[in-house]
Amino acid sequence: MADEQGRTFEDVHERLSEIVDEVSAEDISLDDALKLYEEAVKLGLSACDLSEQDLDAFLATEEDSESSPVEEGGASATPTGSTDMPREA
Repeated sequence: MADEQGRTFEDVHERLSEIVDEVSAEDISLDDALKLYEEAVKLGLSACDLSEQDLDAFLATEEDSESSPVEEGGASATPTGSTDMPREA
């Protein structure tokens, strides 16, 4: 999956690592550090969106691949009769 700018999760992770290195430099100005911080926050949000998209896509494929649970002999795995759980009065 990719975000609106065409970046993948790996691209975002790589850029965040670069930002960490740049901010760690001793000669960085406060203005540059703030700009990098703002970029990192946006990238972090993008990474969250990308991971949610990946999760949604994974769950959709899981739902498509699952069929109703059927045990051997054609019986349904979900009981249709009474259960052993007590009922509240």
